[in-house]
Amino acid sequence: MQGVHQDRMGSGVYVAKLMDEAAPDGAVREQAGMPRGAARGLEGFVRHPVRWTKTYLDTCSIRAGFACYAMAATIAAVGLSLAAASALGMAAEFVHTGGERSVSGLYIYDEDRGALVRAEDLSWYSAPRSFENRAGDDGLSDSERGASLYVESRSSRGDDAGIAVGTQAADMSGVVVEDIDARYVPEEDGSQVALADIPAYDAAERTRRAGVAQAEIELPADASGARPATSTVGYFVHDTPSLLYQAINASVFAVVPMTCAVCFAFAARGFYRRKLQAPIEAMDEAACRIAAGDLAFSVPCAHDGSRSELDRLCASFETMRAQLACNNKAMWRTAENRRKANAAFAHDLRTPLTVLRGRAEMLSSCAAAGAVDVAALDEAARAMGRQAERLQRYVESMADLTEADECVVELREGDIGAWFVRAAAEGSDLARSAGVMLEASAGGLPRRAFFDDVALSRIVENALSNALRYADAVVRLTCSWDDGMLTLRVDDDGLGFAEAALAHACEPFWRDADEKRRADSAHFGLGLNICATLCERHGGCVRLENAAAGGASVVARVRVQAA
Repeated sequence: MQGVHQDRMGSGVYVAKLMDEAAPDGAVREQAGMPRGAARGLEGFVRHPVRWTKTYLDTCSIRAGFACYAMAATIAAVGLSLAAASALGMAAEFVHTGGERSVSGLYIYDEDRGALVRAEDLSWYSAPRSFENRAGDDGLSDSERGASLYVESRSSRGDDAGIAVGTQAADMSGVVVEDIDARYVPEEDGSQVALADIPAYDAAERTRRAGVAQAEIELPADASGARPATSTVGYFVHDTPSLLYQAINASVFAVVPMTCAVCFAFAARGFYRRKLQAPIEAMDEAACRIAAGDLAFSVPCAHDGSRSELDRLCASFETMRAQLACNNKAMWRTAENRRKANAAFAHDLRTPLTVLRGRAEMLSSCAAAGAVDVAALDEAARAMGRQAERLQRYVESMADLTEADECVVELREGDIGAWFVRAAAEGSDLARSAGVMLEASAGGLPRRAFFDDVALSRIVENALSNALRYADAVVRLTCSWDDGMLTLRVDDDGLGFAEAALAHACEPFWRDADEKRRADSAHFGLGLNICATLCERHGGCVRLENAAAGGASVVARVRVQAA
């Protein structure tokens, strides 16, 4: 199976084959530069790395965002720590040497030049094995065969004058010279040697230590044939560090934790501001406004489709606020309807109560005067009975209204087609008693569904009763089902709804002017209100309209789930 997707970008047209059965493993082949879904993120990062990173950090989960910020803070802390340590080391070296090359290092005494010259770092050379393997007549003692040599650095010949010693020693205050082989120096003499005493000290120490004449000859020569100077005495020369130098060196140990702390503090601040601050402030403000009873706002959701837990929580807050606002409107509407109902009830009770009071006063006065007329008594009794019956109907109407308000819809699985047949049969009986013909039809109904048959029957009964009062000859009842919504429509061929009725007919105890003028009317304006209440309980609504060909239409929609 192949599918083709077309789209326009500017004036160009591209066509991409979405699926090809010939491709291995159902692979998707792409043309005209359409990237794979998995590669789009990488492509976006390559094209706009900063924008892509910001978008990702805004929409990723809190856990992923925390990991990214922690990783960035760690990388920055390591890099800045190394840079700061290097900079402090250079600063310490500059302070220590004054910008000149440091004299610190390993030195040996070169008698030919009369100066201390640099020796190679860590350059302790043992006598060649050829000497160790010779017979005892090689002229070397056991100490000579294993003697260690300090070898002059090749670069020191010609380009390094060394440090003048002896009588030529310059004034180098703060420079300390130590014999690194302090084990050969008597403890009482110490290991430090003055520059002026180097020649004598070196000669004495060379005589005291093993000779290495034969081993020195065996050392390789350079291109000019010169061999490096050697010595069995090594000196370590260093400057006495100043307090500033020591302070800078000590700060190196403090710069690493300080840099880490600063990097992680900035990362934490950025993480809070980007991932936490906005949703937390939005939810805090929403909670305060909801607590104050203000629901006329919306909770901002930073990014649609975000994987952030707090963004989803903001969306949940918005859903809760919207539901609370809807519930408050429903409660306000119910309370307002109840207030209007009470006002209408109180108003309509005046007439029967006035009639009853008047008849009672008349009977009382006639009885006191002894002029009770049987015919008048019969008429008064009949009038009082009619008003009592009217009061009874009022009481029953109020009970119906209360029952509808407190109704709880109970969904039960059943045959909705069989229910409609029964509802149509009961409606036919009502229409026959009213002298009107009923036409019933249904289409597209699921065979089994979850619904409240009692509530639906009452909706149909009230809508039909209202239509039968105003129909001339025909009332039509139709039932249809579409995408989980069951629509019940009742049409009549009467005069239709007046403008005021379209706006207020679903309110409790609302009646038009003609009905109010009829003192013996049994209609109290509750039928459509009960329909609307039951539809709302059933997840739907009632809509009133006038048909184009004439007559009124009551459209009740309720949510019904197919089994």
